[in-house]
Amino acid sequence: MASTPSQPDHHVVVIGAGLSGIGMGIALRRAGLLDFVILERAGDIGGTWRDNTYPGIAVDVPAQAYQFSFELNPDWSRAFARGPEVKAYLDGVADRYRVREHVRLHSEVTARVWDDSAHLWRLTVNGGEVTARFVVSAIGPFVDPKPVDIPGAEDFAGTLMYSSRWDHDVDLTGARVALVGTGASAVQIVPEIARRVARLDVYQRTPIWVGPKLDPTTPPVLAGLYRRFPASQRVVRKVATRAVELMLIDLVVNHHRVPFLTRGAAAAMRSIWYRAQVPDPELRARLTPDYGLGCKRPSVSNSYLRTFTRDNVELVTDPIESITPSGVRTADGHHRDVDVLILATGFRLASDPANFRRTPVRGRDGFDLATSYAGQRLTSYEGISIPELPNHFMMFGPYGWVGGTWHQLVESTSAHIVRVITETGRRGATAVEVRPEPTRRWTERMRTRLAGSLFNTNSCATANSYYFDHHGDLPYLRPTSSAAAFRAARDFPIDDYRYTSLPEAAGTADTADTADELAMVTRRIR
Repeated sequence: MASTPSQPDHHVVVIGAGLSGIGMGIALRRAGLLDFVILERAGDIGGTWRDNTYPGIAVDVPAQAYQFSFELNPDWSRAFARGPEVKAYLDGVADRYRVREHVRLHSEVTARVWDDSAHLWRLTVNGGEVTARFVVSAIGPFVDPKPVDIPGAEDFAGTLMYSSRWDHDVDLTGARVALVGTGASAVQIVPEIARRVARLDVYQRTPIWVGPKLDPTTPPVLAGLYRRFPASQRVVRKVATRAVELMLIDLVVNHHRVPFLTRGAAAAMRSIWYRAQVPDPELRARLTPDYGLGCKRPSVSNSYLRTFTRDNVELVTDPIESITPSGVRTADGHHRDVDVLILATGFRLASDPANFRRTPVRGRDGFDLATSYAGQRLTSYEGISIPELPNHFMMFGPYGWVGGTWHQLVESTSAHIVRVITETGRRGATAVEVRPEPTRRWTERMRTRLAGSLFNTNSCATANSYYFDHHGDLPYLRPTSSAAAFRAARDFPIDDYRYTSLPEAAGTADTADTADELAMVTRRIR
């Protein structure tokens, strides 16, 4: 479709058809904003739950919390739903709310450039161009697996795969397997594959806190109660999401108020749970973190720690020196032969400048997102908007993660975005951009709240946590409750954004903007 400066191909382009993109699509449809497309680089929707199909994949928060408030599933099979169930849930939601009809698969956005003369975004998609008045980035927090930075990895003659790109055609039965990484994915993979491999070497740089997993199946009578009385499930969801939030906000962000709680919980984990799971004191010491509980996202499993007591499993804590064609050599000179090498080494976060060197985002007056992220401390307004990126929103921007679950973040963020897009149309404007001063003020408030958190104590010094960025800041987290995020989405001052129009549409928006400025001055005087 040919574009003109006043009529882009689409009113809104959403990048990514994962959980965030699906939720954003639902919000746009509910608001009557039907001229939108969701561009997805893969061949299916689902994001994380499409890509991660490794053995043992499951949610690491209760399933009752891990769902949209407006679309509760009474049929979760157990407390912590398995990956295929979550993917099926997302597929069903996309179908029921008619989001799938807006999705274009195999459509990778490799560049975003703001055209200030036309007040639209020019997106490079599969080598062609798509234009949009507004762009919503719904790429999520974990963009791509981290590149292999171990010498010799390209020379490995066996099978190499990432945890997020699991090859189910590879039979691990009787194989010699090395797994690099001990994060949340490894916690789920290790117990599943240890039972069928000949040998499993797990290479650990930093141990992870792993607590017990209360994972009963859902009794049919309870599922029936949820279907007959949906209000009962809403109560359960509220309790479950509050419990998830308790750990991050009440115990970690507000650590300075109750430091004894996190210290006591860590002590109990060491003396009771870890001791029961791993009787050998030397092995237990190597599996036990020396940083505080909460410095990194903890995980839950009833079998991960215990798996290291198996005769065919070895925990390797010596640094990897290199990968050889036949295996792995550690710094102590020990070489272990390997048939299959699994990398569970994490992802590039959404705030990593490398993401936007590969897929550049260029805004007003030469603003480049990669350059900004690399050279300046990260800022945002409500974790959603950045100055010099007009008509551009992020489902997960700096200081964006709310205290509860991802669904809560998606619901509050999409409400904010819809409110701004709707207000822009109401004013007859063609461009909207968050103002620098509210951005600075909001970011400083987030940093101040994080200053007293567990993350800024010495107990996190050895955590190697992805919560910290390359500037030493904590822009991953929004240190407020999810309830506060919902209130902010509803009540933030709409005049914290500036509205402008193309010359041919000038008048309405410019007048409104002058009124906005006057209203702001009046409030300050009061």
